[in-house]
Amino acid sequence: MLDKASNVLAKSPRFARRALFAMMGSIIVMPLVRAAGLSVSRLAQAFKDKSSEEVMRTLYGDAEIPLSDAIRITMTDLAEDGTVVPIKIETKFKIVSAISIIAVENPIPLIAKFSLGKVARGFIATRIKLVKTGDVVAVVETTEGVFQARKKIEITVGGCDVSDR
Repeated sequence: MLDKASNVLAKSPRFARRALFAMMGSIIVMPLVRAAGLSVSRLAQAFKDKSSEEVMRTLYGDAEIPLSDAIRITMTDLAEDGTVVPIKIETKFKIVSAISIIAVENPIPLIAKFSLGKVARGFIATRIKLVKTGDVVAVVETTEGVFQARKKIEITVGGCDVSDR
């Protein structure tokens, strides 16, 4: 088997170079993922969780996450259509490593988890889908700890109907 592989590599230097780059990429990326403290499998599990409590437990363990006035969620209080709801999250914390968005009433509550670099500002703006009226939670991971903010939004027409799945 190894002879076959070495023959393929010998005949195709382009393939060998790609295989080498792929191997080097995995050698570099995996320690970074481990250093971030969140394995890919934990994040994948968080996207499968069916309640906001399960998501919080999967991502942050049993730690109590305090509310913070240093986090501001900017979005409308009343959305006529839950399929496209603009949201901005910004924080006054200096060093932010990640921001997560959780919609408490959605069938899959974890909407997104943004990992930020060391020079990035604690700010994100995106559009989300909401199934019905409920709280939207922003969880901010900083060097000072993990904090959250909540905002209630009323939806008149839901955007995440998964009843046919």
